[in-house]
Amino acid sequence: MTASGYREIDHTADLGFDLWADSMPSLFAEAVLALSEFCYERTAVLWVEERILEVRGTDPEEQLVRWLQETYMQLESGLWLTAAATDVVLKGEVVKGTLHGEPIDPARHTLHSEIKAITYHGLKIVREHGLWRTTVVVDV
Repeated sequence: MTASGYREIDHTADLGFDLWADSMPSLFAEAVLALSEFCYERTAVLWVEERILEVRGTDPEEQLVRWLQETYMQLESGLWLTAAATDVVLKGEVVKGTLHGEPIDPARHTLHSEIKAITYHGLKIVREHGLWRTTVVVDV
């Protein structure tokens, strides 16, 4: 198994992602990749612009949900696609990082799926065998 990654899993009427990484910031970056890939062809998105994303949460699970909600809002409200997240830092109740992407171009980008909500269903971030792991379920 690689140091970080994600895979889509089947979940009743929803969609889930198993995530793993060697650090908590990398886990948050992988979550952005998984969410983005579900919504559109992420590899077609260019790193044209950067957006700083900052969220607050009382624990890592709340931080991850808010992080993904705000990432998805870039698409929903701004018609902006995220290719990747870098420079992710978790400090206390704050998560901050840089999203790389570009405005949606209908000639180049096709949206796959719409998400209703990022859920807390069974969400627990754990450290196992030297890796941070979690499963995120989204309501589609």
